[in-house]
Amino acid sequence: LLPKVKYSPAEARYKVYIFDEAHMLTPAASNSLLKTLEEPPEHVYFILATTEPHKMLPTILSRCQRFDFRPIPVGLMVEALNKIAEAEQIQIDGPALAAIAQAADGAMRNAESIFDQVIAYTEGPINLDTVNAVLGTTEAELLSQAAEVISTGDVPGVFAAVDELVTGGKDLTQFLADLTGYFENLLRISLGDQPPAWLQLSEARQEQMRRQAQHIGAAGLLEIIDSLADAHQQIRRSTQPALLVELTLCGAAYKHSSGPPTAKAATPPPPQPAPATAPTPEKQPTPAIPAGPLTLEAVQARWPQLNDQLKRDGHMPIGAIIMAGQPAALDGQRLVVAFDDQHQFHYNRIKERYGEVVEKALEKVVGQRLNIQCRLGATNEIAAEEQAAAETQSPPPPPTPAASETDQAIQEAVDQTLQLFEGSKEITDQ
Repeated sequence: LLPKVKYSPAEARYKVYIFDEAHMLTPAASNSLLKTLEEPPEHVYFILATTEPHKMLPTILSRCQRFDFRPIPVGLMVEALNKIAEAEQIQIDGPALAAIAQAADGAMRNAESIFDQVIAYTEGPINLDTVNAVLGTTEAELLSQAAEVISTGDVPGVFAAVDELVTGGKDLTQFLADLTGYFENLLRISLGDQPPAWLQLSEARQEQMRRQAQHIGAAGLLEIIDSLADAHQQIRRSTQPALLVELTLCGAAYKHSSGPPTAKAATPPPPQPAPATAPTPEKQPTPAIPAGPLTLEAVQARWPQLNDQLKRDGHMPIGAIIMAGQPAALDGQRLVVAFDDQHQFHYNRIKERYGEVVEKALEKVVGQRLNIQCRLGATNEIAAEEQAAAETQSPPPPPTPAASETDQAIQEAVDQTLQLFEGSKEITDQ
């Protein structure tokens, strides 16, 4: 390049050399270029483009006029896109423009490219649903619904929301990214900020977001954002993305269902005499598992420990679901768990999705691997049915006890004596 720099351009007035990712120049190349940069010919311009200016040699930076390009704010991109729409006579509403600008990630070129895709995708007026269909982003209503079930601690609602996403063919990776952005806006609201004007939220939606932000609190929102970010990194490697999303949202719902903690009073109330209460009985230790075959009573005694074990295994929401059922019968390695009719949701979840997880945790509690069979109905009724079914089965005949070695020896001696003296057996009462 350097030998060509000194020659004047053949057609234009100037030569312009653009170095893309200029920080990749080796030190030797940078030093070779340095003298030309110090005294460039009048007809030459150098443009050094880089995304990492801190890696450039200070001697080169000191000889350049520096321009730092930053992401374009979403509000400015919305204004620019609106001017394009007016010039091209394209009907598009404000929320749709805001969604395009937000997806552009600060680059106007990206925004215009997305705008072209949306125009080619549809005919007639463009709304937010059209943009979401092109970008694959999650509808605002689904994001609001997910935040609502988290803020209210509605665990069954979490599963219902994820089921709606899966059946609707939504990209769960994109959903986590969009939900993270939604909670980021909630965090800003909790800190006293207002939703960005470019979001163009209705008054009802703004009021809902304020209520959600106040209920969870700033500290809780920070934890949720952190957990969503971790899940967003894990989901690309996960073989069960829906389960990962369910557990992440359930964990957030359990932690933050009661809202932010109440501040304690600065001055404690005056002490009052405590009412006389009966002494608290000591907690009885869990009975040990008896030696030999496992019994239903032993499983029932350790059933509450299953919830703790699932928490230790990282499956706290599953622990809450399986605790809705109770062991009703044990037949060998088959454990029947009964769920009341009002717990049909919990019954379906364990039966269809989480049975193996519960079996592995229960094995750590009772020391044996049991095959869990879920049944819907009252515990006592199911136990009676299982007992009746077991009684109708004819038990196998008991094995004939084998004679001991001593009895066999005596019998052989008697037979030999009778043969020797030609005697016969005689049974008397004496």
